[in-house]
Parts: sequence; structure tokens; C-alpha cells
Amino acid sequence: MYRFLRIVQRDTINLLINPMWIFFGIGFPFLLTAVLGVLTEGLYGSSITSYDYYGVTMLLYSTLYAATFSANAFLEERIKQPNLRIIYSPINKFSIPLSKIIATFIFTAIFYTLAGGVMHILLGVNFGSAHLGKIMALFLAVDFFFSCIGVLMCCLFKSEGVANQIISIVTTLFAVLSGLFFPVASLGKQMVAISKFSPITKVIDLIFSLIYDTAATGFLATMGLLLGMSMLLILCCGALFKGEDYL
Repeated sequence: MYRFLRIVQRDTINLLINPMWIFFGIGFPFLLTAVLGVLTEGLYGSSITSYDYYGVTMLLYSTLYAATFSANAFLEERIKQPNLRIIYSPINKFSIPLSKIIATFIFTAIFYTLAGGVMHILLGVNFGSAHLGKIMALFLAVDFFFSCIGVLMCCLFKSEGVANQIISIVTTLFAVLSGLFFPVASLGKQMVAISKFSPITKVIDLIFSLIYDTAATGFLATMGLLLGMSMLLILCCGALFKGEDYL
């Protein structure tokens, strides 16, 4: 366990020493919210502002990019060389993908939480108060789920470039189908029906319900779904990862 924790620590530090990742973690959701909030100001009525809407949806959209963080943490060239030593050491090889998932989750959870705080202070984004803990838990569950997706893509395709291309398509599909940029209803009834199968749709609906209706119905089921899928992806990573493929 000590050796595994040391690997997680090293992977987390590798993410923390990259200033571009730090900027992306905080600046990306803030700038998206600020720009879209200005462009659509006044379109959401008085009870919910454009900053409220896009503050939630853009922060959730940013958590989808945890997959990109974990993929780069897994197969980035400067990371691969140290990991080769782990492959030839007397430690479970599954420690490599699992460590990348945990390190990415720690990194993104810290900076997305900071981004949410900045948006609340500077843009007045309403993240709720009565159920703030549940709302944060939902964000973190999505964050963890997509951290797992990024590593799974690397285990499947064994190439950072290919993995990131697939991840880009996956995140875009989830964002569009879940109405993170605009209401899905504008795409027609068929798209609305399809969007109901997206776990992100369930999350965004539940978050707004918690903020404005203080209704927590479905919280445990949604959390269970996200965590269950995450565990399934971790098991798939363990089955697919082969040390020799990392060479």
C-alpha cells in the first residue's frame, strides 16, 4: 500500500507542476461561464440568470475533460519513462492505471472546486446552499467517472493521440446530448428521448432540482449509477492493461 500511495503522490505532483493544466482547471470553466453569461444575459428570466445556468453547466462540462487529464497523465512521453520502472518492479502492474485515475481525480477535484468558488464570488453563480454537499458530490462523481474513461481509452488504444481524439468525440457527444450548451428540446423529440439515456442529463437535471426546488429525489440512484459505472470501467482497465503494451 505504501508503494502504491507513493505512485499516486508522484502522479499527482506531475499534474501539479504543469502550469497549463492548472490554468485549464480553473480558467477554462470560468472563462466559458463569463463569455456565455455575457452573450446570453437576460435570456433566462429573473429567477435564474445566464451566469447561474452556465456556471453549473460549464463546470459540469469541464469535469468531462478529466478524461483528457487522465489520458495525458497515463501516456504522456515524460510520464511513460518513470512508469517503465514500475512495470519491472515487484508491484502489481494494475497500480499504474489505478494511480492515474486517483491522481487525476485529486487534481481535478481541487481545481474545479476552486473554479466553482471563483465563479460564485466574481460572477455570483448560484450553486445552491441547502444541498451544496449533494451538488458537490454529483460534480465529483462525474469527475471520477470521466477520469476512469480517459484511462480506459488509453488501455484500449495504447496511444495518447488516438485516445484523446476518441475522448474529444465522447465529451462533445455527452455535452450536446445532455444540453450543457443549449436545451436539448431545440433538437427535436428524438434527441430528447436519446438524451434521457445519458447519465449527465440525469446529473444536470438533479443539480438544478437541488438548487431551485431543494428536491433531492433520485440523488442516491444517480450517485449509485455513476459510481457503479466507474467501478466497472476500473475493472475493464485492470483486464485490458498489459505492461508490455506500455513499452
